[in-house]
Amino acid sequence: MWIFRTIIVKCFLLAFKVLYKIERVDIENIPKEGAYVLISNHIHWKDPLIYAAGIKRNFYAIGKEELFSSKIKALIMKNLAIIPVKRDGTSGNQGSLLTAIRKLNEGNLLLIYPEGTRMGLYKGIKPKKGAALLALEAKVPIIPMAIVGSFKPFSKVKFKIGKPIDISNYYPKDGQKVNPRDIITITNLAMEKVIELRDSIQTDEMHNEMMEEEEKRQKKKERKNK
Repeated sequence: MWIFRTIIVKCFLLAFKVLYKIERVDIENIPKEGAYVLISNHIHWKDPLIYAAGIKRNFYAIGKEELFSSKIKALIMKNLAIIPVKRDGTSGNQGSLLTAIRKLNEGNLLLIYPEGTRMGLYKGIKPKKGAALLALEAKVPIIPMAIVGSFKPFSKVKFKIGKPIDISNYYPKDGQKVNPRDIITITNLAMEKVIELRDSIQTDEMHNEMMEEEEKRQKKKERKNK
């Protein structure tokens, strides 16, 4: 699986070097080993590929079930280390959550976008609690990340890695379930860190370009659905 993923990522990396000016900040904040839940804002479908090309460690990622809509897509997503989930939060996600916890228990990195959709923070969408739940269930720290950029050809795409957040005081004791209040607390704390990172690298020009591109995307989507 990792060989296939590495080949795909390297192909995209070559394209990204031509299309974008990628700037990485504080990537050393990701330890060389150990399990962590990575969380980030979500601005474009290329986000995880940018991270995969910029972070030296392999990682699994949570992706929407729609990405697995055909056998071919499902095979590709599986080989890209994507774990499918239903975005409506139904009980059908139990198997996926157990898979994610198992990958964390094996010492892997797991990337999750708490917004659940592109540009969620900018739209005021309430973040989902899955990342905090998984981190608490697996008893691993959370690493906040942020990415900004319009992804227009030859524009700058910048991402920053924050320091791991120690949430060990909230870990459930053996035999106990995760406290729902702790899930909310950790979600809010982690997303505050993501916003801080985003604001530290985002210029007004980059923000305006992102909003313009998102508006174009939404209009195109509306025309397609008519």
